[in-house]
Amino acid sequence: MGLSRRIYHQLVDIEDIIGIIEKFIKLRPLGIESVEISCSVGRVLAEDVKAKISIPSFTRSLMDGYAVISDDVAKAYEDNPIRLKLAGKVLAGEVPSITLKRGECIEIATGAPLPFPANAVVPVEYTRRKGNIVEVYRRVAPGENVDYIASDLVQDQIIAWKDDIITPSMIGAIASAGVKKVKVYRKPIVAILSIGNELTPLGQDLKYGMIYESNSSMIMGLLSSIGADVRYMGIVRDNYGEIKEAINKALSCSDMVITIGGTSAGLEDLTYRVLSEYKPGIIIHGIKTKPGRPTAISIAKDKIIIALPGFPISCLTAAQLIVVPIIRKLLGYKISRSRVITAELVMKVPGALGLNRLVPTIVSNIDDKLRAYPLLIHSGAIGKLSQLDGYIIVPPTKEGLKDGIDVDVHLYEGASLAEAVFIGSHCPLAEQLLLSLKKKHRIKIVYLGSLAGIRLVSLNIADFAGSHLLDSSGEYNVPFIKRYRCRDIVVIRGYVREQGFIFRQEHSSVINDFEDIIKNKLRFVNRNRGSGTRLIVDNLLKELAYKYNKSLEEIRNELIGYNYETTTHDGVALIISKKIADVGVGLRFVAEKYGLSFKPIGNEVYDFIINKKSLKKMAVEEFLKLIKDELPALIRTFPGYSLHKNSGEVIYEC
Repeated sequence: MGLSRRIYHQLVDIEDIIGIIEKFIKLRPLGIESVEISCSVGRVLAEDVKAKISIPSFTRSLMDGYAVISDDVAKAYEDNPIRLKLAGKVLAGEVPSITLKRGECIEIATGAPLPFPANAVVPVEYTRRKGNIVEVYRRVAPGENVDYIASDLVQDQIIAWKDDIITPSMIGAIASAGVKKVKVYRKPIVAILSIGNELTPLGQDLKYGMIYESNSSMIMGLLSSIGADVRYMGIVRDNYGEIKEAINKALSCSDMVITIGGTSAGLEDLTYRVLSEYKPGIIIHGIKTKPGRPTAISIAKDKIIIALPGFPISCLTAAQLIVVPIIRKLLGYKISRSRVITAELVMKVPGALGLNRLVPTIVSNIDDKLRAYPLLIHSGAIGKLSQLDGYIIVPPTKEGLKDGIDVDVHLYEGASLAEAVFIGSHCPLAEQLLLSLKKKHRIKIVYLGSLAGIRLVSLNIADFAGSHLLDSSGEYNVPFIKRYRCRDIVVIRGYVREQGFIFRQEHSSVINDFEDIIKNKLRFVNRNRGSGTRLIVDNLLKELAYKYNKSLEEIRNELIGYNYETTTHDGVALIISKKIADVGVGLRFVAEKYGLSFKPIGNEVYDFIINKKSLKKMAVEEFLKLIKDELPALIRTFPGYSLHKNSGEVIYEC
């Protein structure tokens, strides 16, 4: 076979390469495998990951100190200490065997379960112990220094979503929720071989006129760092038969083959001739970049062969511009990762003088402006790590950062900014709608409650939110938007959820209303202040107080556990299922989820609050379409849910 000089085909723009390849082969993940989470950093999830347990799985103390009923220390001051009887001690890992009584306290360690019906912890530094008497010098509010059961994650809540890149912080959240293995897209197997008579393997003596074969080590390192399974096939001499045999062997054991060297137009470069023989054969020979111009790409049935130039800088440049994007697509990556971005801080952030304070942060992009919302969560809230974009640093010389300033946001490894941000109250049905949206758009979902959702929509952090706040007027959500003077907001009517008493089967015959609960001295678990469910509870207690000509405070005091709170419907059900309390108020859906009994109280409305500036976003447009098109069928699969007569309609805008 005679040698002839082969001039480059028409040079191709680097931006066009992926499109040309995908005319022949669709660049998408090649399969799914299950891996231990400890080995999953940088991998892309092939399915949603759900929490196996709620986090925390019990209500716990965040401080060393004394568990108390907050009302008992409401008048405690430094010069007027409250004296409480010490009733016992609870350490981390222990199950409390003591039920706290009024006028008592229990010594408690950080992380220990909170005994019923304690609802706050006084830090030890604000107390003085004298025998079995503890003097308290500072009052604490309900919930202070307490981490409520199921307040971070609820069982079956999605922790990480399909197509998310797994980060170290995400692994922490997944592991804490009891998940050992996750399904990820399979690593593409990439075979690499180097071509050239002048090449000498590393470790051997170098003869005159020869060079060490170093390019393969460089490219193997690059591709391994982004997640490829790289296999080195060795050095091949400049011989047509040997090159053809080596490439065939590489094709038989890999998903993609990379050759290094032998790509220019010289007479001795045989790679082009070999690649031409595969079908459909060479699709690119030469790219519009320098260095890297001699790169060639061939298709062999359903596999890609990429021939990189031999000069090291050309080789590395072509690999970064062409091979890396292809590998990322095969791994399931959607976009490249960033490092540091600048955004406007929307709220003040306290510092810690003498220390660098790293504050977890959510970043949104509304109206083409990046804004940073610092999420001031305690260090034990590991479940929310996967919802964060990065962190901002408050320097040790500053007492804090002011709102309105530009700050650097250090993005977590693998973090990518969302197209749209949803913040609000957790709802299983809303989560399913968001899951459908996630299939097409990068959506960040953060459950911080109804009030926080409304507030952050008004601060241009959230594009949309879910809320179910009941006003004393009997109207949902809109009065609160007016009260807080929110602007540029649209309220879309959502759906109706059935609320009621949740309890164990043995109490079925004695629970009809709050009067029964009080009369039978049943232990009640309440929802947190500011939640829609808490407002329902208070309204029912007001009716009972009016019936017996009592004050609301008197009725609250008669209800055992009124101040014993949790922040989610799942938290209520979990506490009851664990027999810590007997009854609470929550969704029928959650009662059935945990196998508990349910007695209806009434219906509530869950609405969607939309930022007007976000209406032009494709993700938000798609979400509004989902409410109209998918909600009617989806809602039938959720016990205790029903459509409102105005579902999907605009009920208010300002």
